[in-house]
Amino acid sequence: MMTVKSKPTTRTAQRDATRQRIVDAAVASLIERGSAATTTVEVQERAQVSRGALLHHFPSHAQLLAATIEALVARNEDSVRRALALQPAEMEPVDRATRALAEAFTQPAYLAELELWAVARTDANLRESLRDAERQARRDFERVVSELFASVKNLPAYTEVVALSMELLRGMALACLLREDKHRQEKLLQSWSWAVRILLKNQPDPPK
Repeated sequence: MMTVKSKPTTRTAQRDATRQRIVDAAVASLIERGSAATTTVEVQERAQVSRGALLHHFPSHAQLLAATIEALVARNEDSVRRALALQPAEMEPVDRATRALAEAFTQPAYLAELELWAVARTDANLRESLRDAERQARRDFERVVSELFASVKNLPAYTEVVALSMELLRGMALACLLREDKHRQEKLLQSWSWAVRILLKNQPDPPK
């Protein structure tokens, strides 16, 4: 006998819609005004919900901020794909992937995510909430990165190349907030591409 799944009740749909509206408001505030200005009052006003509704979905400010991670990561994924489409198709695959990530990491959504990481340094509750949120959302972004570096996935140095590329590009994104030097950025990307070619060619054993 076939079982027919029941449709979500109107109350459930309304509850989900309210939660999404709150998250969307928090994401918009983070990107536009930063974490310090993204208070529960600010998000409540943006989402046009009652205080009770906001606290029902997000009892703490840390939980509210952590809930934005999934949406930020989704935006970051879109940024990577758009940046990749702008890179010359004939470019060496790893160089193309690295430059696409470098461009995506300068976008507001990614910088907002990094800002939350920085704030979590002195906020234990936020740090714990972010760890859980990042653990779930990272799988999607790691899938995108895996696709970008697919051409070298079977090489011994793959894990090291990807991990080091991510760390370098994350640091460059932060540095650009205070010092935007296109020439220096280009020099760093060229130097890293040179280093990657050596790593992939020599295929060294990773350090113990």
